[in-house]
Amino acid sequence: MTRAIREIAVVVPSRNEALLLPRTLEALNSAIQRFTGLLPEVLASLTVVLDSTTDHSAQILAAHPTVRVGTVCAGRVGGARNAGVAAALALARVPPSQLWIATTDADSTVPVEWLVRHHAFATGGADVLTGTVEPAAADLGRHALAQWFACHDLGEGHPHVHGANMGFRADVFEALGGFADQALHEDRDFVALARARGHAVVATDSCRVTTSGRRHGRLDGGFAAFLAALDPGREPSRAP
Repeated sequence: MTRAIREIAVVVPSRNEALLLPRTLEALNSAIQRFTGLLPEVLASLTVVLDSTTDHSAQILAAHPTVRVGTVCAGRVGGARNAGVAAALALARVPPSQLWIATTDADSTVPVEWLVRHHAFATGGADVLTGTVEPAAADLGRHALAQWFACHDLGEGHPHVHGANMGFRADVFEALGGFADQALHEDRDFVALARARGHAVVATDSCRVTTSGRRHGRLDGGFAAFLAALDPGREPSRAP
């Protein structure tokens, strides 16, 4: 079933990511230009939410006048994502039923076709889209990277959920009450609730995002903690 999407809003939470933010913005700008070049009738915007940020990220963003910038002191990625979506909804020029929110992170780079793929799934009937990610190869040793791929099922219908590559209809977001205001797994809980409420959740590997492969994160149990557990000197076991 085709469902109209007349605007896409990209939301990016960021906390002290000045080192990686320029690369993230460059990739997003390329994706937006590609999207608007192919679908000029669909509006597109980018909102970056600086959460408890103390580095020079604001100065970096000042050089990008088309980027909407929000500032919060949530200290939790769930609250920061919610703030970004709220800003997108407040400034949207279409009703929530025709607004698609695409989320990534400030330490990630999206492919140039990222928004094109999101739009295709959204208009094809998806209420929520969960995409795949992979860690930047330069950040991990060869063995650790091979281990990561060995224990991840990257394909259509995959089981993974990453806030660095998600999308959803704005009216579905409102119906679900947004992300839980928590520091970890807000993305997984959001998708689980969407499935439980009967919304159409589609998992795809067709627009994979590259994210930081750093092993020292801010939270126990997050993506960096998983990478830290990989052994850079050990060959991977075969994926199940």
